[in-house]
Order: sequence, then structure tokens, then C-alpha cells
Amino acid sequence: MKKVVLVLIGCGLFLTACVTPQYREASSVGAEQQLNALDINYQVTGLFHRDPPDCVTVMKAQAPQAPQMGEVLSVALARHLGEKVDRVIFPRKRKSIERTQGYDLQDQGDRRRYSLYTGCRFYAVAQLYDLGDDYVGFAAKKHVGVRLDLRRIEDDQPLWQAAHTVWRAEGNMPLSPFSVIGGVASATVFNNDSQVLPSLVDDAMRRMVKTLPYSL
Repeated sequence: MKKVVLVLIGCGLFLTACVTPQYREASSVGAEQQLNALDINYQVTGLFHRDPPDCVTVMKAQAPQAPQMGEVLSVALARHLGEKVDRVIFPRKRKSIERTQGYDLQDQGDRRRYSLYTGCRFYAVAQLYDLGDDYVGFAAKKHVGVRLDLRRIEDDQPLWQAAHTVWRAEGNMPLSPFSVIGGVASATVFNNDSQVLPSLVDDAMRRMVKTLPYSL
């Protein structure tokens, strides 16, 4: 198993400089063409243009295996949505309203009551579908896979969806004693850096939200 991880990280280090993610709209991807998780895959539905969102509530992220990462996802999504939507209800404000009004936003009826109370008719939610943290001494690699959904509260119809996996690696392949020493140092620092995963999340959100049209 370690040999497999070693090969994957080595390939990742080699490809870091030469792989550029592409923006791919779902409608433009042919039936014979498979989606690449490293690309920024997205779709804007006709509903977005008929009923553009003027306010979006960011819901609790779906990340049962990594709750702390779910919090990071939700806050990052809210921050980036603010660049495209006039009004965004951040997770902290949403949780406060849920608590004081007794809403359970997993329930469709409560979501509608919440919508009437806040005057906010749309919601966005992030889903963590992949999370990796590999370390083999002289090389390390971390990756995050995220899906985003923007929906209308009244009928749960989608307006926009996006998915993207972003990754970063550090270290060197052990081709000489000097490369081993340098690889161990850089990989260890990278592996112990608690800001790498939040930074990856921020990169993923920035790239995906870029595909969301501005609300008029």
C-alpha cells in the first residue's frame, strides 16, 4: 500500500506544474466525454435566468466524516457568494435564526417558514465528497473534493451546481541524498501546516463561484 501511495505522490509532484484545471459546463460535455474531477465542472439551469437569486442562505455543509471541515466549507462558500449575490446569510446568522425561531431546516416546511421570515428565497449548500492527506516522509499531498448546489427554497429546484477537486503536493522524489533531505524538510513542513486544507477549500470555492453568473 505504501508503494502505491509513493507512486501517486510522486506522480502528483511531477504533474503539479503541468496540469491546469479546465472550466467545463455540463451542457458542453459530450456523452462520450467523461468528467474529470480536477476540472471545474458546472451547470447553470434556465431557472437561474428566469428567477435570479437576490439573497442566498448558506446551509450546513454535508461533511459527516469531517465536521470541522464542513464548517470551513460553509464559511468559505458564504464569503465567495458575497461577490456575486447582493445578500448572503452566513452560517452563524442562519444558526442564530434557527435557534431563536425553532426551525429545523432539514424539514421542507420549516425551510419555507424560514424563507418567509428572512425574505431569503434561495439556499446554497456544500458537500465534501473527497478528502485526502497522504504523507510518506519525503513527499506529501493533500486534496479536497467539493460539490456546490444553489436551489430555490419553495420547490427545491436547482439554479446552479458545481464540483471540483483541488490538490497540492510538496517534497521531492528520492533521486539523490540531497533531494531526500530537501524533500523530507519541505514535505514535513507542508504536512504539519494546518492552513493548507483551508487554503485548498478557498481555491476550490473561488474557482467554482467564478462560474456563477452575477444576479441582476
